[in-house]
Amino acid sequence: MAPRISCRTSMFGTIETAFQNFPLAGVFLAECPPAPGGDYPAMAAKAKASGVTIASLSTGLHLDTDEQAAAFLPMIEGAAQIGVPRIFASCKASSAELFEPALARLGELARLAAAKGVTICMETHPPFAENGDKARLVIERLASPGLRFNFDTANIYYYNEGCDAVAEVRKIADLVGSVHLKDTDGGYKSPNFPPVGQGIVDFPAIFAVLEASGFQGPYTFEIEGAHVDKLDPAGRLQFLQDCMAYLQRLGVV
Repeated sequence: MAPRISCRTSMFGTIETAFQNFPLAGVFLAECPPAPGGDYPAMAAKAKASGVTIASLSTGLHLDTDEQAAAFLPMIEGAAQIGVPRIFASCKASSAELFEPALARLGELARLAAAKGVTICMETHPPFAENGDKARLVIERLASPGLRFNFDTANIYYYNEGCDAVAEVRKIADLVGSVHLKDTDGGYKSPNFPPVGQGIVDFPAIFAVLEASGFQGPYTFEIEGAHVDKLDPAGRLQFLQDCMAYLQRLGVV
């Protein structure tokens, strides 16, 4: 099976430390922030030297103004330059009044990304994609292959009360472009994200829904929150290894 389990480099602070530690946990794909100095080939080379492939890039995408939207264009170019097909983006508009113009800017960026062979994957965040219904509404309205949903298994609970992640992924599985694997205690706005498999998320059911829809990955660990904030690099590596061990027990890797 080709590698399809990835991890955000932010869990180790620097990309260099992340690239060194990922293979020790059996992780060979990475989700990376904007390249230092905009040098995406250099960042890709650092990953390759450690046996890691960049599967996705990640950033915040502020859409209140044309200038903010334009600041995202170098990341599209960088992704295309190194052959990374997706950018995870936390898409933001700062007020209800700005929602419509922000949506128009997102649509234009999606069109430009698609022309470069890149897909913007909206994080499970308000105001565009905090749940399956909202994400589907936005993606279908903009109707671009350059825009898809990043389904975050824990953010569904963080941003919505009285919901269920399996029900939400069923609503949107055909429009999922990437996945963040993160467990939770299930509390609304709770920052408690334990190792995958130790919270309330029904991962076997979520994998079954996504696999049935044809989704092949990447599945990206997003390791953050109260459970890891005070851990040193060795503790963070153990956390990642615990997450991978759970996926191995499921037969996902």
